[in-house]
Amino acid sequence: MRIKYGEIAFYSKWLMNHLSLAGKQSRMRMKFIELLVVKSEELGKYHVQLLKEHCHLDEEGNPRIVEVEGEQARYDVVDSVVFERDFKELLEEEFHIEENEENLEMLLSVRQSIENCPTAWSGDQALEYEMVAKLFDQIRN
Repeated sequence: MRIKYGEIAFYSKWLMNHLSLAGKQSRMRMKFIELLVVKSEELGKYHVQLLKEHCHLDEEGNPRIVEVEGEQARYDVVDSVVFERDFKELLEEEFHIEENEENLEMLLSVRQSIENCPTAWSGDQALEYEMVAKLFDQIRN
C-alpha cells in the first residue's frame, strides 16, 4: 500500500471519525493508525530538515523564528518560493506499508470495515469515502 505523506492526517482522521468499530476491528484500525503516526513523525523530521536547509538559523543551528508586528510568528525563510516547492514535493512523496505477514491481517480487517460500512455517503463525504476505499483497494489479497 502506497500513501503520500501529505495524506496521513486525512486518512487517520477519516478512519477515526467515520467508522464505529469495536473489538478486533477497532484494534486493527488503531494498529493501522499507529503506523500512520510513525510516518507522521517521520514527516515532521523531514519538515524540520527542510526548514534548516531553507531558513536563517539561530545560534544553536535551529530555524530562526521572526515576529512581524500584527502577524503570527513565522520561520525566517530565505526564499519562500523554493521552500514551498520543496515542502510540496515532500508532501507528495509516498511511503509503503508492506502487505507482509505482520500487516496483512490488519490491512484486510480495515478494508473489510470500510467495505461493510453501512453509511450511505453523499457529497464531499462520498468523495472522501471513495478516496479511503481506493487506498485499501491497493491490497492484493
